[in-house]
Formats: sequence, structure tokens, C-alpha cells
Amino acid sequence: MPSAMAPAASSQGPGITIDPVKLLLRYKWYLIAALVIGAVVGVISNYVLAQVAPRWSSQVIFECKPQTQTIAEIAGTGQAEEMQRFMLTQISTIRQDLVLQKVVEDSGVLTKRAPKWSSQFMGGGGQGGDAFDTVGALKALRRIVSASVISGTNLLQVSVTYSDKWEATELVGMVKEKYMDSLAARGKAGLDDKIDGLNNQINRFESEIKILSGKRQALIQSKGLDSVDDRQSNTKFELSQVTDKRLTVAQSLEAQRTSLSQMEAEYSSPGGIVYSAELRATADRDPQILELHSDIQRVTSAIEARKISGMMPTHREMVQLTNQLDGLNATLDEKEKEVLKKLFEAQLDSTRKSIAQYEAIEKSLVDQTTALQDKLVDLSKAQQELNDYKEQISGLAESKRVSKQEMEGLISQKGSVDVNRVILVQDQRAPIEMSFPQLKILLPAGAVVLLGLTAGVIVLIELLDTRVKSPSDVAIMPRVRLIGWVPDGGEDPAGQGAIETAFRERPRGVVAESFRQIRGSIAKRLHSSGHRTVLVASGMPQSGATSVAANLALSFASADKRVLLIDANFRRPALHRVFSAQETPGLADVLAAKPDERAQRLAEVTQATTTPSLDLLTAGTKDQRVFERLATDAMSEVLASVKAMYDVIIVDVAPVVVSGDALALANRCDCSVLVVRALADKRGMVARIKNEMSEARGEFLGIIVNAVKSSSGGYMKRNIQTAHEYQNP
Repeated sequence: MPSAMAPAASSQGPGITIDPVKLLLRYKWYLIAALVIGAVVGVISNYVLAQVAPRWSSQVIFECKPQTQTIAEIAGTGQAEEMQRFMLTQISTIRQDLVLQKVVEDSGVLTKRAPKWSSQFMGGGGQGGDAFDTVGALKALRRIVSASVISGTNLLQVSVTYSDKWEATELVGMVKEKYMDSLAARGKAGLDDKIDGLNNQINRFESEIKILSGKRQALIQSKGLDSVDDRQSNTKFELSQVTDKRLTVAQSLEAQRTSLSQMEAEYSSPGGIVYSAELRATADRDPQILELHSDIQRVTSAIEARKISGMMPTHREMVQLTNQLDGLNATLDEKEKEVLKKLFEAQLDSTRKSIAQYEAIEKSLVDQTTALQDKLVDLSKAQQELNDYKEQISGLAESKRVSKQEMEGLISQKGSVDVNRVILVQDQRAPIEMSFPQLKILLPAGAVVLLGLTAGVIVLIELLDTRVKSPSDVAIMPRVRLIGWVPDGGEDPAGQGAIETAFRERPRGVVAESFRQIRGSIAKRLHSSGHRTVLVASGMPQSGATSVAANLALSFASADKRVLLIDANFRRPALHRVFSAQETPGLADVLAAKPDERAQRLAEVTQATTTPSLDLLTAGTKDQRVFERLATDAMSEVLASVKAMYDVIIVDVAPVVVSGDALALANRCDCSVLVVRALADKRGMVARIKNEMSEARGEFLGIIVNAVKSSSGGYMKRNIQTAHEYQNP
């Protein structure tokens, strides 16, 4: 089956209420008719307007020339911008009274060249006779004259639109003539104004150049800047030398600080000072050290002489000399330490003094660097001021030169005739076709307007129509489950017949297939919840609840289910006619019986149908049909009894809007469904009944849309036909 035949999902969110495809398919012939009628109306309108209100337009075209050099261009304004401003000025000149006033003032020529148009202003203005109403003519002329720039060009188009094409041509010719006369007069008169303006501008340039030159000279004198470049070079050279000195001093200072750090570390070291060879050599040259060395040498020589003479070491004299030598060596050792320490301390003090001297030199060099840098900044500022003055003076001198050149060009043009920037490139001529009306505009305009109006009316009708027209109208309702839908019986390709027994009589029809799918959806819910009694109710009469209940019963019976169909519609029972059964006795008689006799009475009145596994309990005797009994415990007992004997019990009941029977039974049945007829029931009513049934004790399964016409869905007709062809190859 096509997807359109499948039951909807259990819940649908809000969506659009108008399907444009459905509307287009449903009203396509209306839209096509509106399109054709609109085109015809456009043709007729074109013919009528051409007879009663024709409009002819005649044009003249001017070309605007750019200036080769303009004051605006000197000031920095672009040529294109100046050209656009000039063309807009010309349009304003043509449209305003400067030109049109001259046309109407020349009434003698005007009445001869455009007598039909001029005749409406003869004898006007309250003067009587043959006086010409220039005020009225000027107002009328403004309405029919237009001027515009032809896009992307330097062309101006001036046109006159009037009901007579010859007089439209003459009128635009007079506007052209007066405009060109005005251009010629203004062109020659304007040269003197331009020359005077340029001369004043040149004088102003000279005055500004003089002022700037004076300021520049005063700056040179106040700053002494005759040789500013040389001063900058000398200062930079001095700064370079000072920088080199700072680098040398910094290196020396770092070396002295490193040496001082090492010396101080040795001086305070627990292991004592390690004296350099150079320092020891200096100590050896100390007079006292030299004298001790001399004494040691003398005593050593005496000891050697006595050894040679054979004097023994133990000799008293040898012992004295040896003791004297040891004493001298000890004195020498102590003296060397003393001298070395003094020399080291002197060297340490000398290093500290050197560091102080280098630091003083470095500070001085830093001050010199700062002073030289400040001097360079001052010189640069002064140089920049001089350069600024120079550039301003040069710019003014160039502007003065250009202005002089332009003034000389204007002076040379004073004797020339062609001084205007506007020339005529196309003269007026009688138009070949009307400017209004035009068939190529009115024909599509009429079609589009009428089509739009028709479409608007259709959409308005659709918005105002609150009926359920298709399953999608139910699917978009919030918190509503669409169980399925049944097509209109008259559109079933399998043939026509009693819709109440369509499942049995036309099992391969699309209606039967719809009930199979609805049966599957309901059976799934019954199985999962353990339900057996299903109430089938409708909102309004003629919605088809009886036919839905009958076909559902037939579909469940065909699936080998034991089914009981109960007619609880005490107001207009119909199931006995559908199944050709006896109307009485039935449900009403069972409810009227005594409690202990109801089970026996129920078994007696239940009728078998021609369909296996399907039994019928009719409404019963008319006098016993007491509506209130449907809401009593007796009805609950009957339903409980049949639940033990049947797999599915389907209950048909009167419509909700005409009785409360359906809501009463919804509290006694396991579940309920609501049958809605397409193109009949209102969405508001459906929503209200759904809410009431949802509040009942029995579970509300959802809605079945009955008698859906293919025209309400557009594409449904094709789907219905496809489904039928697939099942009947």
C-alpha cells in the first residue's frame, strides 16, 4: 500500500494547517480559469484604454560632456561625482519653472503648435476673452513633462506624454528649444562669473603662500636652522662616538667588578689568599725582604766556610750560626706574608677606586647621550615643520598654476559660440506606438492580478473552513493519535455497494484494506493492554460509526478472532439491518431482565451472523430501550460476561453530540475510538469530544477519519488507484 494509506503515528506535533500541494490540486481548474479570464480581462482593458485614454510619449535626448579640468577636481572631487551632480542639476532645471515658464509664456507659438492641449487654458485665469491661463498651463505642463538620466550613460532623456502623439511631439520640441536657449544664455553669462571666481581664488592662493613663507622664515631664524642637515649629521657623529666610549667603559667596568669580586672572595676565604706570581715578585723587591735575603746569604756563606774548614755541626759556633739562619728564615717568612697582604690590600683598594672612576665616567657619558638625543629630536621636529611648510607652499603653488591655466582657457572661450556642456543627440519625432496602454503589460498583469485574487480567496476560504478535510487535519492536532482513515466508498476502484459490509463483499477493495490496517493498529494496542471491549463512537450523526464498527468486526472475525458486535445505539439502531438479523430481542431486553436471569437472557438474544466467528447483539425491543440503563452496573455486568466468551467486543453507540450514551459507555468499555467524517465534522468539535473521551475510565485509542475523498488530499486518488491495481493484478 502507498504510504498515504498507512495509519499515522501515535502523536503528531503542531504543523502547517494548509498544504499548498493539496490546495493546488483541489482548486487547479479554478486557478487555470482565473489565469485565462485574467488574461482576457487584460486584453479587453488594453483595447478599452487605448480608445478612451491613450498616452503617447515623444522624447529628445541630450548628451552631457565632462569638463577637462574643474575647480571641483582641483579640490579633490572625482570627475564622476562632478558629472553626476551636473546631470542632476540639468534635470532640475528642465523640470522646474526656469524652462517650463518660458514655454507657457510663449503662448502665441504654443497655441499654434499644440492647439488641442492649449485650448483647455484659453479664456482662463479669470480674465475672460482670449486670455491664456499661464498658471494652469504651467501646472498641467509639469505633470506631462519628465526628465531622467539614461542608466549607465551621460545621456539625459526629456519626454512629454499626451493623448495626441503629434502635439506630444510639438510640446517636447518647445521644451527642448527653451532649454537650449537657456543653456546658451547661461553658458556665456557664466564665463565671467567663473573667471572672476578663479581670479579671486588665485589671489587667495598667493596670500596663503606669502603667509606660509613668512612663518617658514621666522622658524629658520628662531631655531638657527640655516644648516639643519649639517647640525643633524654632526650631532649623530658625536652621539656615535659617545656610544662607542660608553661601550668601552662598560666593558672595563665589568672587568674591574669581576676582578673585585674574585679578590674579595679570596680575601675572606678560610684557606687564605692565593697570591699571584706577579704579586710575589713585587714583594721580593721590598727593601726589608732584600735585606733579610742578604743576611741569610751571609750566614749561609759563613756556615759553608766553616764546613769546609772542618768545623763540626755540633760546634758551638756552628750551632749559633745555624740558629741565626733559622731565625732569619722565620723572620723572612713572616715579613713576606706581611708585605704580600699589604700589597693585596693595596691592589684591592686600587680596584675599588678604578670602579668608582669608571662609574663616574659612565654616568657622564649617559648624560651626554641623553643631551645629544634630545638635540636630535629638536632638530627633527624643526626639520619636519620646515618640510610641512614647504609641502603646503608647493601644493598652493600647484593649485595656483592650475587655476591660472583654467582661467586662461575660459578667457580664450569668451569669443567662442559653443560654450555649453550639453548637446542635442536626438531630436523629437512622432512616436510609433503608445506608451500606455501596452498589451505586453496589461495581459500578464490582468492574469497575475486575477490569479492572485483567486488564490487569496481560496486561502481565506481554507483558513475559515474548520472542517476535518483529510487525515492530516487530525494528525496536526496536539496529543491526538490518528489510528487510520477510510476512503470514500464511492471512490473504491473495486466497485460500489453497501459500505457497512465492504470488508466482506469487496475484500480486495481499498476500503477493506484500510480496515485491515486499522485492525492491525487497534489489535496491537488491545494485545499490549489486555483490552477486549472497544467502543466505536462518532461526534455527529452520519459520520459512519456504524459502518466502521461493522467492518472492524468483520476484519477481526476474518483474523480468526471470536467477535461480538453490540448495537448500543438505542436511538437509531442499524446493525440488525446491516446483517439482516432480527431487531428484537437484544441488548435492551438483557438490561431489563432480572440480575439472575441476565446471563441466560444474553445467551438467548445473541445472534450468529453469516460470517464465522462473528456474533451480533442487536439493540432490542423498542419499549425496553431505556437510555439510562447504558450507564448502570447492569451494562458493566453484560460487558464483563461477554469478555469471558469473546476475544473482541465492538460496541456501536449513538453520536456524542446528540446523547451522553457514548461517554457513559466509555467509562465501562476498556477503550474507545472516535469516528470523524471528512468534510463534515469541525476540528473544534473533534478536539472537544476527544478531550471528554480522554477523561473517561476507558483508554482513548485515537481517531478514525471516515469517507476521505481523493479531492481532499490531491495525491490520494493516485495512491488509491495504485493500491487497487497492486492487489488486483
